[in-house]
Amino acid sequence: MQPHTYSLDRWEDRSGHRLTWKFGYRGAAGEFGWIEVTYPARRHGDRHVAEVRGDTVPTVSFDGWAYGRKPSLFSGRLSVGRDGIRLQRNRWAQTRAGRALRMRVAGREYRYLATSARHRDRALVRHGVEIRTRRHGKGSRRKATFTVLGPADATDLSLAAVMCGVNTRNLTRGGAVRAFLSRSLGWLEIFQ
Repeated sequence: MQPHTYSLDRWEDRSGHRLTWKFGYRGAAGEFGWIEVTYPARRHGDRHVAEVRGDTVPTVSFDGWAYGRKPSLFSGRLSVGRDGIRLQRNRWAQTRAGRALRMRVAGREYRYLATSARHRDRALVRHGVEIRTRRHGKGSRRKATFTVLGPADATDLSLAAVMCGVNTRNLTRGGAVRAFLSRSLGWLEIFQ
């Protein structure tokens, strides 16, 4: 089976107060139609929500502790439609495969993992399907590219897309160390 590739363009809406600014990716994804990723779609105190909507894809949202403009994996919650999905990950694992985010959606087991040491390359994997995600480009030319291997459906693509709006640096050891140092320095500023 031939891989299919879809690209979504980065967009920004900086109108109004900075707390209402929105960012994301959007574009056409072949037979899946129009897809839009928005982050933060909503804010709830120290938590942000990333959301995916589209023509044929189910609405998927990820709610997590705010890290910059995106929700982080820390105490994250995933929802597909109205169904809450349980997330699991081993934050102490030494390998990228061991640090993968695991979830069960519609009776299917998924893993979302880093495929390189950098935070731009990720993959959503289930039995027989892999969707590789790469964020690339600079400035207004930034894109999120999805390479679909296997018979993926709209739920698969929607799950991969929502993760573009989530800070997933903790899926690598180096990213976890950088996130820890950043949070620690943020806490130190509170005590000054």
